[in-house]
Amino acid sequence: MSAPSSNRAAGSIVPWFAAVLVLQLAHAFAAAAALGEPHRLQLVHDIAGWSSGLLAVFGTFAAARSFESGDYLRKVWGGLAAGAFLSLVSTALRSYWLHAVPDVPFTQGPLLPYRMVVVVLANVSTTYALILLAMTYRQSGLQPPSTARGNALWAVTAVAALAVGLPVLAAEVRHLGTSSIATMSAVISLASTLADMTTILLVAPILSVAYMLRGGKLAWVWWAMGISGAMWLFYDARVWLASLLPGDAAQGQELLRTLRTSGLVLLGLAGWLQRSALAPQAMPPPAHASVEPSTGTP
Repeated sequence: MSAPSSNRAAGSIVPWFAAVLVLQLAHAFAAAAALGEPHRLQLVHDIAGWSSGLLAVFGTFAAARSFESGDYLRKVWGGLAAGAFLSLVSTALRSYWLHAVPDVPFTQGPLLPYRMVVVVLANVSTTYALILLAMTYRQSGLQPPSTARGNALWAVTAVAALAVGLPVLAAEVRHLGTSSIATMSAVISLASTLADMTTILLVAPILSVAYMLRGGKLAWVWWAMGISGAMWLFYDARVWLASLLPGDAAQGQELLRTLRTSGLVLLGLAGWLQRSALAPQAMPPPAHASVEPSTGTP
């Protein structure tokens, strides 16, 4: 791709990433304004969950429909779409309980077992799809060369995934079998943590492919996926990151919780960019072509 066309492609992408930033800041500022009001804060997270979840579903389904049945990438985006849809179902269950029985914690309601099943299935679908996505470069012969920078990135993400996930896994395993509510809550946390650890581990190969494809339309798909994975890293690390922030740690966790919006919206954006990259491009007519319509028969 030539420099002018590369610059035009980058310019057309900037508004999309700017829109993601605007949505993220809107969620963060709304959450900050509601920190002293627990119910209002729940409503803020609820609205953001619906908005980001719908965008993730829309984008991933659009990407899946861009491929023919049986295509390798249809499996990838189909899995991501299924995970996004099931994640939205999980949001819907919590949202219903929040509005129907606002004074009773969700974990004490009858919908917890259903959410446990939905969350497990959502994370299995997403993890399977991300593994397929990370293997795409092998299928297409775009395996990034081994470099010191790439190895260092992989090592950093691996350490980050273990540092973030292992303490949560150790804590949740101890809750298994103590009570039905504690066990179901632990299963939800274990499934989410294992899936997020896999996502974080795959950030390095995904970003490596994005760097290899720089200058092309498909590169932005991989950049969006890689940044989305990075957002989940900070989201999962919110407990100890909040302790490093000034002010109350619990309030810091609520602000870092808003990073879920970026993680989901960037996933949807990646899907939409994948669809756009496959859309047929209008070709300008040749310079020597006649501007008059033909009236003869071929």
